[in-house]
Amino acid sequence: MIRYRLGDAEAARRARWASVIRAVGSLAPLALAIILLHRLGWAPTVAFWAGVAVLVALIGTRAGLGYARTRRKLRSLVVTVSDEDIHVENLRDGYSIARSSVARIVEVEGSLGGLRVESRPDPRSGVVFEAQVPRGGQGYTDVRGRLESWTTVERRGRRGPAMRVAMGAAVVAAIFFVPFLLEDFVARSKLVAAALVAGMWLVMRGVLRGR
Repeated sequence: MIRYRLGDAEAARRARWASVIRAVGSLAPLALAIILLHRLGWAPTVAFWAGVAVLVALIGTRAGLGYARTRRKLRSLVVTVSDEDIHVENLRDGYSIARSSVARIVEVEGSLGGLRVESRPDPRSGVVFEAQVPRGGQGYTDVRGRLESWTTVERRGRRGPAMRVAMGAAVVAAIFFVPFLLEDFVARSKLVAAALVAGMWLVMRGVLRGR
């Protein structure tokens, strides 16, 4: 029987980065929309800035609460692997995935990656169970070795350096160059320009959520 726990320091680190990523994903589209609206010649009122301040405060509060919640969840995570199944215990519940019911095992690369064990759909309910083993915890190597004896472990890399650079360049281009392109649309139609602002906001949110 192999027992796995993440540990307090690693749980805090992963929870902190998860909260930062969520906060940035929420704030970046808002910042872009404000810049584009300013380029349109729209003068924000005091009430507008008050609303933005409230929104930023809400995002910060949500990030803080999300950090605390994620940290508690990760600290309580206990995974045990035997020859017959993998069992997961956390704050809410506990469940097991039998070795014979495993559909696939995926290992996500990177310091915030780990192992994901997916079951076949339950014959009666159709529910698919998923056991996650974050990288960095005590016993991770042993758990991986045991699971690898069950079936082939698929490897899935996170976005590499080239993709991250390209995404960063796209965001910078959107913030600094799109406003100049917007001037052509302002000269033709305020409505078209506003539609472009909304479209850029949606595109950025989509890119950040697909990180």
